[in-house]
Amino acid sequence: MIPVINQRLTAQKTIKAFNTDIVLINERAKGIGCSAADIIHAMCEDLRKEVYLQELGESFDWLHDNPDQLAEFEAEQKAWDCTLSDGLNDAY
Repeated sequence: MIPVINQRLTAQKTIKAFNTDIVLINERAKGIGCSAADIIHAMCEDLRKEVYLQELGESFDWLHDNPDQLAEFEAEQKAWDCTLSDGLNDAY
């Protein structure tokens, strides 16, 4: 099920799509009780998340395939980890 985010923050525009896709979107919108724009928005949000996670995974794969870069990353991470115990929990 596609989670529907009912946002009307920006103007809706007409987009081109294949007829079969339009039918699917309209059927899904009718079944859920929302607009086609809500379905398209939810699909775009899902795609953004999927692409982000895919790219994140590829970045970590690349990092592990490059030991020098991994060592540099781990050294920087270790340097920043010490800031967690600096006693400034509530500092802004």
